[in-house]
Amino acid sequence: MKRNRQSKALNLSTSRWLAYAAAGAATSLGGAQSAEAEIHYSGLINAKFNNASQEGGTRNFPLRHSARIHFSKNFYQRNFLIDGAAVSNRFCGYQTEPGGSFYVSRLAQGDVISNCAFVSSDRRGVLFQSYGGTGQFFEPGIGFIPFRFNNGAGMQYGWARIKRLHTPDSFLLVDYAWGDPGDRIKAGQTRSAGDQVEAVPDQGSLGMLALGGAGLMAWRRRRAGRPIKTA
Repeated sequence: MKRNRQSKALNLSTSRWLAYAAAGAATSLGGAQSAEAEIHYSGLINAKFNNASQEGGTRNFPLRHSARIHFSKNFYQRNFLIDGAAVSNRFCGYQTEPGGSFYVSRLAQGDVISNCAFVSSDRRGVLFQSYGGTGQFFEPGIGFIPFRFNNGAGMQYGWARIKRLHTPDSFLLVDYAWGDPGDRIKAGQTRSAGDQVEAVPDQGSLGMLALGGAGLMAWRRRRAGRPIKTA
């Protein structure tokens, strides 16, 4: 009986140490992923575009290397373009008719940029036409332009936040951001921290242990047969 008790205690201790080791490895791995991933944020810009010549013409905003965000105007039409990247430059958009102009898609906060339908052409896209009221950015309010570019290291996704003003032909470029090659980024996201949890399995002991100390507490409660508290 004594030997069985010692054997059981040894097995339990070993299993716990394995769990702790798994938790430590998962936490270290998550930290490494967070350190490698980076979102490059412009900070608040609030660049205004209107009918005044000094504020309403062509303007560029830098991305990585020679890639850039490009805004231009053609009469009553406001245009958007990603250009300068070595391999490819694309924005998310659509055509109203075959062979017609490409329009820029308007995303909401939290939408995943890579899930969007990117145009197959590197032509400029129409944000809106103030004469006739066409384009998803015609209506006042906040919207996000989704874009991607490739300088040779892989696809990089980003967004530009546009605030359409009530005055005709006027809007603000509030800010913009983009991720490193292969990063998953959402509209409005300015930091990488906090998104790594989405990649962690949420079922089983290892999935919970990967969350760190909170996962260990939940694992102990499960072992003891007590309910796991949730926020």
